[in-house]
Amino acid sequence: MKAIVTVKLNRPHIHHDPRNKQHGKCPLTPEGKYWSCTDITGSHHSYIEEGENRDEIRTKAEIKYGHITRIEVIPDA
Repeated sequence: MKAIVTVKLNRPHIHHDPRNKQHGKCPLTPEGKYWSCTDITGSHHSYIEEGENRDEIRTKAEIKYGHITRIEVIPDA
């Protein structure tokens, strides 16, 4: 099972302006990769997580990032 997981990073960004979003490399990007983001200074970011069920996905996401805002299961993925 795959899901889109949205997390809240615990890092205030002094340059964050929701009306003037900055594009660039997502803060959740793994080493050696590049994920494009439309709001790099924002606190909320999403990524794809895999697991056997929703509980496993939640646990994996909480271990990685702490605060989980939303989990959206991708049907038949």
